[in-house]
Amino acid sequence: MISSTPRLALLSLAALLLAACSEPAPTGPQVLIGATLFDSSTRSTVDRAVLIVEHDRFKAVGDQPTLPIPPGSNKLDLTGRFLIPTPVKLPPNANHPRFKTLAEMRKLIDSGAKVIKGLPLDAPSLDPTLIAALKNNQVIVFPSLITLELEPHNLKRGRELAKALYDAGVKLGVNGAESAHREWKFLSEAGLPAEAIIQATTLHAAEAISASSGRIASSSPAHLYVLKCDPRDDIACLVKVERAMENGGWIQPPALGEN
Repeated sequence: MISSTPRLALLSLAALLLAACSEPAPTGPQVLIGATLFDSSTRSTVDRAVLIVEHDRFKAVGDQPTLPIPPGSNKLDLTGRFLIPTPVKLPPNANHPRFKTLAEMRKLIDSGAKVIKGLPLDAPSLDPTLIAALKNNQVIVFPSLITLELEPHNLKRGRELAKALYDAGVKLGVNGAESAHREWKFLSEAGLPAEAIIQATTLHAAEAISASSGRIASSSPAHLYVLKCDPRDDIACLVKVERAMENGGWIQPPALGEN
């Protein structure tokens, strides 16, 4: 025979479980609150960001003082974290021409190429008419510094050219594939700020393959990384991924470099 005290305890536990089960679970959109958001369109940041995610897209993006949070939302506090759009990978069979000389670069621009890979390593300086053609034609240049890793002299020259192109306002791109962390390091050493490197790996890489991703904005596909630390302080933070969202759902964070 069960004594009255244990029986009361069992009844109380059952009542608590029943009450918990009877409370309706939040059914509204996911809302990510409090993180610093890197805007790949403007190379700016939004502090105390609010992201509203419904289904597979961002429904709204703003900051806490201005964007109301819908009632019944599934809220996740990400204060102290940093959000970037998911790096965009170029398809392995992407047919983007490569070059190493100034003559090859000119030929590609004259032929109407919109995406090119490489740097004119033989150029003593960048011709203003060449810079103007790159900007006017909205050409995206992927410096591909990782291809020069074993060529110290050319890598040094490549860093200088990449910085000169960036300073001149030319669009730079980075393939967000597995080796992206090495390209990020070289571009950071060249003097590019973290915001520009993120833009190159997200928005510009997406433009290179005519994809609709690469940005965290209303109506865009809900792809993002939650970083553990601020890449403006250390570009290596781009590989320190705490969470990853794909099509509005949380997935296993990728292993990028040493994270």
